[in-house]
Amino acid sequence: MKNILLYSLLIIGFITKAQNGFKCGQIEAYDYLFSQDKTAKSRVETLIKNANEQSLNSSQLKTVASTYTIPVVFHILHLGGSENISDAQINNAMVILNRDFAKKNPDTTSIISLYKPIAADCQIEFKLATLDENGNCTNGITRHYTQKTDWTTSFSNYIYTWDPSKYLNFYVVRTLQNGAAGYTYLPGSVGAVADAIVVLHSYVGSIGTSNGFSSRTLTHETGHWFNLQHVWGSTNQPGVACGDDGVGDTPITKGHNSCNLNSAVCTNGVVENVQNYMEYAYCSRMFTQGQKTRMHNCIISGVAGRNNLSSNSNLIATGVINPVTGCAPTAEFIFNPVTCIGNNFSFTDYSFNGQATNWLWSSPFAMNTSTLQNGVLSFTNSGITSVKLKVGNAFGEDSVVKQNLIVLAGTNSGTLNLIQGFETGVFPDNNWIASIPQYGGSFITNTVTAATGTNCVWVNNFYDNPNGAVSIYSPMYNFQNIINAPQLTFKYAYTQQVATNNDALKVFASINCGTTWTQLYSKSGTQLNTTGTLSSTPYLMPQPNEWVTETVGLSSFIGNQNLVLKFEFTPFVSAPGNNIFIDDINISGTVGVKENTSFLNSISVYPNPSSEILNVEFEMLDDKNVKIQLLNALGQVLINDTPVIQHSAFNIQHLTSGIYFLKLSSDKGTKVIKVIKE
Repeated sequence: MKNILLYSLLIIGFITKAQNGFKCGQIEAYDYLFSQDKTAKSRVETLIKNANEQSLNSSQLKTVASTYTIPVVFHILHLGGSENISDAQINNAMVILNRDFAKKNPDTTSIISLYKPIAADCQIEFKLATLDENGNCTNGITRHYTQKTDWTTSFSNYIYTWDPSKYLNFYVVRTLQNGAAGYTYLPGSVGAVADAIVVLHSYVGSIGTSNGFSSRTLTHETGHWFNLQHVWGSTNQPGVACGDDGVGDTPITKGHNSCNLNSAVCTNGVVENVQNYMEYAYCSRMFTQGQKTRMHNCIISGVAGRNNLSSNSNLIATGVINPVTGCAPTAEFIFNPVTCIGNNFSFTDYSFNGQATNWLWSSPFAMNTSTLQNGVLSFTNSGITSVKLKVGNAFGEDSVVKQNLIVLAGTNSGTLNLIQGFETGVFPDNNWIASIPQYGGSFITNTVTAATGTNCVWVNNFYDNPNGAVSIYSPMYNFQNIINAPQLTFKYAYTQQVATNNDALKVFASINCGTTWTQLYSKSGTQLNTTGTLSSTPYLMPQPNEWVTETVGLSSFIGNQNLVLKFEFTPFVSAPGNNIFIDDINISGTVGVKENTSFLNSISVYPNPSSEILNVEFEMLDDKNVKIQLLNALGQVLINDTPVIQHSAFNIQHLTSGIYFLKLSSDKGTKVIKVIKE
């Protein structure tokens, strides 16, 4: 037996699809584990040593009277895309998993003669649970609309795990770090919440988003979950060095990325087991009898509660024995978090578990209810409200309530020069709205410090990290009659805890009731820091010189009557953050008399867009005192002309590409035209 390096023995199967086969990316996951738990490394070494000794001391397979049956649950994490794979694809994956473990895969006929006699029926069967942890009916598949579908190694992602001493948990996700296809940890090396197999949706089964080439990833990962190592064992990647997996009937090997079935590079005359499921050669066909013994040793051991999985009492509790058929649906839906009063607003049903046949949507702020599968509601009040979906079928009903729908107030009168200094009234209210974060704190009023006066708003990010973006939404503004340089100004104060902190402040605008947003401003990390120093203590009292004023041009929104602004603060979860303060939000501009163009009989601006010369032609009726100005987005005058004829030509070649505004004015009225410099 070779000395076995720690990383080689970690039974995490973090697989990436390489050009010539698989390669292991296990370092990232275990490095993260060891960084979070200083005792994990020695614990893992002991677990591996004990498992190897037990495997090598098992001279023959213990007779099993019947097959070990394992209850299974799949947690599909999705954002409504192809990663939300079908029940049919899950069922197909279960067929392949059971086929491979029972040695019923047809390609066993191509196992080379040396290894065909020891190819094992592992006597392990997998069945989808029909009862969940609370004894409720389930089809063994849960679905969750969540950003966590773009998976990282953080243990905080494992929020849906069912008790792993009762269920084998699979997480199906959209992306994994470093292009990985899947991974799991050695039994007993992590807490129960992370005791699960994580896999890309495109490596589940052989249909839908997957294919036959990728269909045995679950077989490989489940082998890891039952304490099998990669057959080469001694390196993080196959083909690097000869190594051992602690199983007596799998010979020492370097591991393979291609199907050289005659490979005998480690021991002269000994052909290696390239067709093993714990190889990377993409010609997997078999487990060995020794691997079967090692997996059975894992199942009957008390490590991580594996010995309870196949117990008769657990099979009854999980609905594998006497399975339940016909489940009520589990209510689930998604929605854009922002709408406005009077808007017909749509919701998307993502209910699962049992097929729903009826739906009822309702909200305290809505003027109606809806019985459509994808409900449509119209709202009469502004502020934050809840939405409830109730679904049902012949087997029962379920409902879910979501709390954080932002309903914006209607268009204001168009009066600008409005200042929100948070000195009067209540914040938040039905005009200035603060979002509710999923976890932790949000924007709240601070009555201790301010840029001016005594009040501002802040996020208590030091003690109450929101763990996600939190926002302030402004009232809706009418820019229809704005004639010159509207702009947003605001003040903020912030300091970092540590130099690597990357908290971010952004400002967005929407003109379609929050359906889409345009980013206007962004600062993060050291750019956001207004003190120039770091503070490992809470930043609670900004000094006068620590407040900065920011200006954002809004000229591109002239003519629109549905402008909403959003201030968004996103804490950096990978490093400790600090508090941020905002004050004196001011939206200003010149509001003119409704545009009067009667002094112009016709006007032509060409070419528009233009890269060099911009021509302006017009016909005056009774006023010859016309002024033409070209303004940038901040309202600064770039060109000022008083034409003596009814045609002007401006050379704009020197201007940077973007949006500008051509303003024609006289005593009779004003006309503003948007022009684009290419």
